[in-house]
Amino acid sequence: MKNSHQASPEKIARIFLLIFLCAPLCAHAVYKCPRQGAIVYTDTPCEGTQLELPISTPSRSHETNQDRTLANDIAEVARLQKIREQRERQDQQIRDLSKRGAAAREHKCKTLSLQLRWREEDLREAPLQSQHKARLRVRRAAEKYAMECQ
Repeated sequence: MKNSHQASPEKIARIFLLIFLCAPLCAHAVYKCPRQGAIVYTDTPCEGTQLELPISTPSRSHETNQDRTLANDIAEVARLQKIREQRERQDQQIRDLSKRGAAAREHKCKTLSLQLRWREEDLREAPLQSQHKARLRVRRAAEKYAMECQ
Protein backbone atom coordinates (compact mmCIF):
# COMPACT_ATOMS: atom_id res chain seq x y z
CA MET A 1 0.00 0.00 0.00
CA LYS A 2 1.52 3.31 -1.06
CA ASN A 3 1.42 6.31 1.21
CA SER A 4 -0.28 9.14 -0.65
CA HIS A 5 2.04 11.71 0.94
CA GLN A 6 5.25 10.16 -0.37
CA ALA A 7 6.75 11.45 -3.60
CA SER A 8 7.56 8.91 -6.29
CA PRO A 9 11.14 8.64 -7.57
CA GLU A 10 10.02 10.13 -10.89
CA LYS A 11 8.49 13.14 -9.14
CA ILE A 12 11.68 13.70 -7.12
CA ALA A 13 13.76 13.45 -10.29
CA ARG A 14 11.56 16.06 -12.01
CA ILE A 15 11.94 18.43 -9.05
CA PHE A 16 15.74 18.08 -9.10
CA LEU A 17 15.76 18.62 -12.86
CA LEU A 18 13.58 21.73 -12.56
CA ILE A 19 15.86 23.19 -9.88
CA PHE A 20 18.90 22.33 -11.97
CA LEU A 21 17.47 24.04 -15.08
CA CYS A 22 16.28 27.15 -13.24
CA ALA A 23 19.56 27.82 -11.42
CA PRO A 24 21.27 29.72 -14.31
CA LEU A 25 18.14 31.87 -14.83
CA CYS A 26 18.48 33.31 -11.35
CA ALA A 27 21.95 34.78 -11.98
CA HIS A 28 22.05 38.61 -12.10
CA ALA A 29 24.74 41.24 -12.11
CA VAL A 30 25.79 42.37 -8.64
CA TYR A 31 27.06 45.89 -8.00
CA LYS A 32 29.29 46.92 -5.09
CA CYS A 33 28.44 50.51 -4.22
CA PRO A 34 29.99 52.75 -1.56
CA ARG A 35 27.21 54.61 0.31
CA GLN A 36 27.75 56.82 3.32
CA GLY A 37 31.09 55.22 4.15
CA ALA A 38 29.78 51.65 3.87
CA ILE A 39 29.78 49.12 1.08
CA VAL A 40 26.35 48.11 -0.22
CA TYR A 41 25.70 45.27 -2.66
CA THR A 42 22.80 45.76 -5.06
CA ASP A 43 21.45 44.49 -8.37
CA THR A 44 21.03 47.99 -9.80
CA PRO A 45 23.92 50.18 -10.96
CA CYS A 46 25.37 52.62 -8.42
CA GLU A 47 25.24 56.37 -8.74
CA GLY A 48 28.67 57.68 -9.55
CA THR A 49 31.50 55.18 -9.29
CA GLN A 50 30.71 51.55 -9.35
CA LEU A 51 32.43 48.23 -9.36
CA GLU A 52 30.65 45.36 -11.07
CA LEU A 53 31.34 41.96 -9.64
CA PRO A 54 31.34 39.24 -12.24
CA ILE A 55 29.09 36.29 -11.55
CA SER A 56 30.39 33.11 -13.00
CA THR A 57 27.97 30.86 -14.75
CA PRO A 58 28.13 27.20 -13.82
CA SER A 59 30.97 25.52 -15.61
CA ARG A 60 30.66 22.28 -17.54
CA SER A 61 32.37 20.37 -14.74
CA HIS A 62 29.90 21.84 -12.24
CA GLU A 63 27.00 20.73 -14.46
CA THR A 64 28.42 17.21 -14.76
CA ASN A 65 28.82 17.09 -10.98
CA GLN A 66 25.19 18.12 -10.64
CA ASP A 67 24.19 15.49 -13.21
CA ARG A 68 26.12 12.86 -11.28
CA THR A 69 24.59 14.01 -8.00
CA LEU A 70 21.12 13.89 -9.53
CA ALA A 71 21.76 10.41 -10.93
CA ASN A 72 23.08 9.26 -7.54
CA ASP A 73 20.03 10.71 -5.79
CA ILE A 74 17.67 8.99 -8.22
CA ALA A 75 19.54 5.70 -7.76
CA GLU A 76 19.37 6.06 -3.97
CA VAL A 77 15.63 6.77 -4.10
CA ALA A 78 15.11 3.69 -6.29
CA ARG A 79 17.23 1.57 -3.94
CA LEU A 80 15.27 2.73 -0.88
CA GLN A 81 11.97 2.13 -2.69
CA LYS A 82 13.08 -1.42 -3.54
CA ILE A 83 14.05 -2.08 0.09
CA ARG A 84 10.70 -0.72 1.32
CA GLU A 85 8.76 -2.89 -1.14
CA GLN A 86 10.78 -5.95 -0.12
CA ARG A 87 10.07 -5.24 3.57
CA GLU A 88 6.35 -4.87 2.80
CA ARG A 89 6.37 -8.24 0.98
CA GLN A 90 8.10 -9.87 3.96
CA ASP A 91 5.59 -8.34 6.38
CA GLN A 92 2.72 -9.63 4.22
CA GLN A 93 4.25 -13.11 4.17
CA ILE A 94 4.50 -13.06 7.97
CA ARG A 95 0.85 -11.97 8.24
CA ASP A 96 -0.20 -14.74 5.84
CA LEU A 97 1.73 -17.37 7.80
CA SER A 98 0.22 -16.12 11.02
CA LYS A 99 -3.30 -16.38 9.56
CA ARG A 100 -2.64 -19.90 8.28
CA GLY A 101 -1.25 -20.92 11.68
CA ALA A 102 -4.29 -19.51 13.47
CA ALA A 103 -6.62 -21.30 11.04
CA ALA A 104 -4.76 -24.59 11.55
CA ARG A 105 -4.92 -24.21 15.34
CA GLU A 106 -8.64 -23.44 15.18
CA HIS A 107 -9.22 -26.51 13.01
CA LYS A 108 -7.26 -28.72 15.41
CA CYS A 109 -9.18 -27.37 18.41
CA LYS A 110 -12.50 -28.06 16.69
CA THR A 111 -11.36 -31.59 15.91
CA LEU A 112 -10.27 -32.21 19.52
CA SER A 113 -13.55 -30.75 20.81
CA LEU A 114 -15.49 -33.08 18.54
CA GLN A 115 -13.44 -36.09 19.69
CA LEU A 116 -14.07 -35.13 23.34
CA ARG A 117 -17.80 -34.90 22.68
CA TRP A 118 -17.77 -38.32 21.00
CA ARG A 119 -15.87 -39.85 23.93
CA GLU A 120 -18.43 -38.39 26.34
CA GLU A 121 -21.24 -39.91 24.24
CA ASP A 122 -19.41 -43.25 24.24
CA LEU A 123 -19.17 -43.07 28.06
CA ARG A 124 -22.91 -42.43 28.43
CA GLU A 125 -23.75 -45.36 26.18
CA ALA A 126 -21.06 -47.76 27.47
CA PRO A 127 -22.13 -50.92 29.30
CA LEU A 128 -21.21 -51.13 32.96
CA GLN A 129 -18.16 -53.38 32.47
CA SER A 130 -16.48 -50.98 29.93
CA GLN A 131 -17.31 -47.64 31.64
CA HIS A 132 -13.90 -47.52 33.35
CA LYS A 133 -12.11 -47.55 29.94
CA ALA A 134 -14.59 -45.03 28.55
CA ARG A 135 -13.97 -42.64 31.50
CA LEU A 136 -10.22 -42.97 30.92
CA ARG A 137 -10.68 -42.08 27.23
CA VAL A 138 -12.85 -39.05 28.15
CA ARG A 139 -10.27 -37.84 30.67
CA ARG A 140 -7.42 -38.21 28.16
CA ALA A 141 -9.40 -36.45 25.41
CA ALA A 142 -10.23 -33.60 27.85
CA GLU A 143 -6.56 -33.28 28.86
CA LYS A 144 -5.46 -33.22 25.22
CA TYR A 145 -8.08 -30.57 24.40
CA ALA A 146 -7.04 -28.46 27.42
CA MET A 147 -3.36 -28.73 26.52
CA GLU A 148 -3.83 -27.73 22.87
CA CYS A 149 -6.67 -25.24 23.04
CA GLN A 150 -6.77 -23.45 26.37
